Amino acid sequence: MVIYFSTPSRKTIELRGKHALVTGGSKGIGKEIAHQLILKGCHVTIVARNENDLKATCEELQLLADQMGQKQKVQWASIDLTKNFEDIEKSVRKTEVDFGPVHILINNAGHSVQSGFEDIKVEDFEKQMKVNYLSAVYMTRAVVAGMKARRAGHISFVSSAAGQCAIYGYSAYSPTKFALRGFADVLHMELLPYKINVSLLYPPNTDTEGFKVELETMPEETKLMSDSAGLFSPQDVAVAHLADIESGQYCTTIGLDGWMLGVLTAGASPEKSLARALVQSSCAGLFRAVMLCYIGYFNGIVKKCYYRRKAVEEEKEE
Repeated sequence: MVIYFSTPSRKTIELRGKHALVTGGSKGIGKEIAHQLILKGCHVTIVARNENDLKATCEELQLLADQMGQKQKVQWASIDLTKNFEDIEKSVRKTEVDFGPVHILINNAGHSVQSGFEDIKVEDFEKQMKVNYLSAVYMTRAVVAGMKARRAGHISFVSSAAGQCAIYGYSAYSPTKFALRGFADVLHMELLPYKINVSLLYPPNTDTEGFKVELETMPEETKLMSDSAGLFSPQDVAVAHLADIESGQYCTTIGLDGWMLGVLTAGASPEKSLARALVQSSCAGLFRAVMLCYIGYFNGIVKKCYYRRKAVEEEKEE
């Protein structure tokens, strides 16, 4: 009974005809989310830095929109989301001239550098904080006043499974994704009176261009740990998240491991589904035991890799 009255009601959202803006929308998960938004009937703005990628993706999405026959429009905007807020806000206002105010904001822009803590450049820590976290702060700040005035809107944050469970090699990346979770939790509470929905996506390893690049420099330990969770398609991730956005859910997880992590790390985060809340309340202890087994397995990987490298170094010295 207490859980029932503590669970806020879900506010569903109609996507058709709305202006959706997707950062990091020219590739990977962002591109697929933009694709799915077109299928849902949205007018879509994709934001990134590389103009060639933006133009190519925009043409592809506009062709899809034309095939839909619903007079949807697609546009692109080249914005450096690591720059000052004033320039970003001006760029967002320009996207609203033809498409109207932003109704749905997908904060997807992200970048990952993986290595041992001491091997990552200090400037890479700063860059990842700017791209992964502060870009979402700036973009949200640019649209939230209008949403509050209209008393409607949706803001989504794309975190990561590495924003739930930090593992070897992610000392620069994971903190930025954990930060998004905290930011989203706060905004969910602050924006509740204005009927603005907030959601959080925790994608696992996803088969994108960016992930393929990451694999080239990913530490052996990180690869071995990541392999245990499998690889998902951008479509799987995008479809699941948009379904949760439409139904008013707060958190989207992917796959069995993702679901378990979502239950385990729910903590003080909001929950709008009574069924999910009951599962979280009843299974958290069990899943904690399972997670301890995972951590033990991961720690074993770290030790094996360490001793293997040490043995190789000793052989070279001989």
